[in-house]
Amino acid sequence: MVAMITIASIVYTTANSILSSQSSYTSFAQTQTNNTQQQQQLQSKNNDTNRNYEKFHANIEQIIGHIKMAEFNKNINNNTLAYNHTSHPIEEVLSLVTIPISNIDKKLNDTYFKDLYTLSALVNPSSSLTSSIPSSTSTTKEAFSKQAQSSIDLSNIIIKTVIPAKTLNTTNHNATVIQNLLNTSKEEYEEGVKDGKIVTMLEYQDGTAFMDRAYFLFNNTKSIAANGDRQMISKLFSNLTHSNLQQKNTEEINKIIDEINKKLAEGSTSSPSTTTNQTTTNLSSPAIPATNTNATNTSNVNSSSLSYISKIRSLLDQVVSTYTANDTVKAKELATTAYLDNFENIEKSIGKELSDAGEQLLRVQLRDQIISNAPLSQIKQTINEANTVLDKAENILK
Repeated sequence: MVAMITIASIVYTTANSILSSQSSYTSFAQTQTNNTQQQQQLQSKNNDTNRNYEKFHANIEQIIGHIKMAEFNKNINNNTLAYNHTSHPIEEVLSLVTIPISNIDKKLNDTYFKDLYTLSALVNPSSSLTSSIPSSTSTTKEAFSKQAQSSIDLSNIIIKTVIPAKTLNTTNHNATVIQNLLNTSKEEYEEGVKDGKIVTMLEYQDGTAFMDRAYFLFNNTKSIAANGDRQMISKLFSNLTHSNLQQKNTEEINKIIDEINKKLAEGSTSSPSTTTNQTTTNLSSPAIPATNTNATNTSNVNSSSLSYISKIRSLLDQVVSTYTANDTVKAKELATTAYLDNFENIEKSIGKELSDAGEQLLRVQLRDQIISNAPLSQIKQTINEANTVLDKAENILK
């Protein structure tokens, strides 16, 4: 399973108007009350927009991480892993970013699609493809590196095109993206390494790539922890890199990541950059007070998992309605979001059997059916089976 910090459907709009002016007969107290409500509504919308930008940015960073890892594998003549790293963004991440890119620049979105597909075709082991695209064995390392750099450059252009500069340059935004990448790397590393040995190279490399992107972003955001902890965070990142290379146990990797996330949370909230309470509380799990008991933590985890299940059901309902309306792009995006951004967050809590069943239905079967334009009846049947899995998961969590 490839966990992707995933995006669900992203909306990049701000409030388009403030409520109309109050009548001249409105009392001063009523005006003040209405102004406060307007400010709260606007703040809520801004918070949602910021969270969407953070998810979008993290997804593009994951694509860049995959591309860099593909280039590494091509350079050591491992075309199979190179192909895996170029195909996974197409299969699992691209559908999450295409709508926000298209909303800004449809031509840019089309160019990005073609660019990533071209890169993947260069290392496709089974590619006889077209006469204009060489096979994986005939593609030189230099040619692949050139295309990889083109894809990375285009990814960076997309980040700057979709995310406003005033958001992209803030400490809090980048700190949250870093934490998003690190939390995803935890899950990948846990699947890739067992008892100090690499058991699944692809997942191990995914984890490594996302750690590298997080470190890169930290080094390029000088305002993070500028008041004193920056050197400590750099040291923690260095420890993380060495521990990853030595395939240390998952607990040690997670401990280092949690400490980085804690320092990032402290560094961003103390920064002069604009932050919001909502974004701050979402920064990292170490922000939970240490006084919580195990029982309270378990209760919180179960409550959170039940919330994810409710979200998954809602997304699956939307899959049916959008697929019925022949919007397969949106349906695929919703299905991907149901799995990546929601189901993956409950897998540990519900056990391997239900986790594997849900993954097969949501990550594989449903998405394949949407891509292949399967009959609506098959889509509904798969969703019914997924809801049965969710029913069983709820019984475990309650």
